[in-house]
Amino acid sequence: MPEPDIFQLLPKMIGETITTYCDPPDSAYYPPRDWIVIDKLDENSRLITQSELASGMGPAFTAGKYLCWPSAGNENKLAFMRIYKQIPLDGTRLDSVQVREAQASKPRNHVELDALKDFTENKCTATPKLLGYRFDKQDGNDLVPGGYIMYLVWEKVPGDPLDINEFWSLPFSRRQIIRDKFKKAYEEVLSFGYKPILSSPSKIILDKTTGDIKISGFSWAARIQPEREWKDYNFVTFTLVLISPRQDKEFPAMTSDLQDVQNNGWRW
Repeated sequence: MPEPDIFQLLPKMIGETITTYCDPPDSAYYPPRDWIVIDKLDENSRLITQSELASGMGPAFTAGKYLCWPSAGNENKLAFMRIYKQIPLDGTRLDSVQVREAQASKPRNHVELDALKDFTENKCTATPKLLGYRFDKQDGNDLVPGGYIMYLVWEKVPGDPLDINEFWSLPFSRRQIIRDKFKKAYEEVLSFGYKPILSSPSKIILDKTTGDIKISGFSWAARIQPEREWKDYNFVTFTLVLISPRQDKEFPAMTSDLQDVQNNGWRW
């Protein structure tokens, strides 16, 4: 597969208003709302070749993440917006409108929308809530005329991504409190049958004021069989437990009170 595109294909759109709306029955959960874009945070593209498309990999797309707030004017209710947009197949971005228009596809099945809908509609307490979404088509002057665009907006929960260096500088008792909170939240997520593909501490949102933890980061997520039995290896994948002394050099401020709780060489 080609390397991710280095070009930014989505505009910054700062100050622009984006409306989310959807058809019944989902509209009962997600009524029409206007969102004002504050900032563009990142963008990642998935390039697809013609042969990969023929093998069933789905259309090429780019995904941009934005910070926004409701146009009603409550700046305290920040939210994140993701825009998924079909892009031309690798090597065809400068081809004629006709060539690019012929690539127009129905929306790719992005797991993030399904996951956030399931979490929100089933009252999951461990993840941000979906606030709205919308499907649209690109116009005749766009990257892939007639190709899909999907907007989805979810709440920005209190807190920040876990600073793993700070975590490993905390005393054992504090680390255990965070692990316990993470376990409770991640168990709930796994019970819904989803997990982030890239398990990293940045997916753990810690509110230092309350100690509450949420799990985020479902743009690259996988559907799994719902898991009811906890595995401590989940701590390892999120770097909350270390399994090799070689990892020490990654944390310059490493505490001195590491403990081998299970007598298996893992360090907590």
